[in-house]
Amino acid sequence: MERNTNTLYILRFIASIMVVWFHFATTTFFTTNGGEAVNFFFFISGFVMIITNSKYFKSETTYFSKSDFYIKRFARIYPIYFLALLALAIFHYFIRSIDTPTVKYRLPFEVLGIERWFYGGSFNSPDWTISVEFFFYLIFPLGIVYMRKHAGKFKTLAWVYYVFAYTSSIGIYFLYNMHLPTVPKLIISGLNSNPIFLISIFFLGMLCGKTFIDNKISFFKSNANNLICVLLCIPLIFFVKFYLPSYLLKGGLLAPVYFVLVMAITSFKKKDTAVLNNRFVIFLGDISYGIYILQAPVMYYYTQYIAKISGWPGVLFFTSALILISSCLYYVYEVPCKKYIISHFRRKRELKEAEMAIL
Repeated sequence: MERNTNTLYILRFIASIMVVWFHFATTTFFTTNGGEAVNFFFFISGFVMIITNSKYFKSETTYFSKSDFYIKRFARIYPIYFLALLALAIFHYFIRSIDTPTVKYRLPFEVLGIERWFYGGSFNSPDWTISVEFFFYLIFPLGIVYMRKHAGKFKTLAWVYYVFAYTSSIGIYFLYNMHLPTVPKLIISGLNSNPIFLISIFFLGMLCGKTFIDNKISFFKSNANNLICVLLCIPLIFFVKFYLPSYLLKGGLLAPVYFVLVMAITSFKKKDTAVLNNRFVIFLGDISYGIYILQAPVMYYYTQYIAKISGWPGVLFFTSALILISSCLYYVYEVPCKKYIISHFRRKRELKEAEMAIL
């Protein structure tokens, strides 16, 4: 049965907009706990990593190229990540101070993308999730190799660790809100939303990707079943986001729902989801990362030189500007940087292989 992962692009775009509105819009049914969208990003990231590397499961060789994987991820994620950080640093040091004097000590960690591994918060506030993603990418080569060798054990490990990580996240929340001495408080703060407790969501995304590749669950081979799942999962996500307190969502409570939603929405045939396969919708998905990572720097420059973000009209104008800027940078910066970095490392590898052949 022909299936279609292009349907995820519109979900990524919607999730990125939800995060933006969560930060800058008034509270509504759709924006409450909008930060939950980052858990969806973590899940989708694991799913996409497996789909992108699906040939590894069909190859006769058991070797997985960590260098190729890291280079491709770096080329896709880091250029716009660094640009957003640079733009914010310029604003902070040359236009208007927007953070504490500790920025100069924290920036090296953020440039390396490892700040969330050690402490809470980021100079460019959305960066904390990218720091978490960098941790996922570091672990991924080990995870995919283990998944290929021990598929059943990986499945069990993913679900058991999910339960452990979720319950630990709840416990950490309550510990953080207790009256503790300064040092224990800082330690607990560093553990709150730490990658080691969020990678369980990424693992479930990986498991979902492998389930998609295997295509053995007959339930998702029915369009009627898939449509029912989508129509049930999406309202469920919004109701849970609206009615449950945020601390119950931090550890990835909705990850199993994302599992069902992603399996269902990617199991439709292309002809059945033609409206989601056009180039414009896919482009919106492509720029969703830029929308997410640029929201803080664009907000500071926008409010400094254009207008304050006030009420829904102000939010919509700001969102439009953010989408426009992200679109332009995607073509003039993101894509060229990605191509250059990948081609540069390929040339270096080819030269090295040629030198080895001569020797």
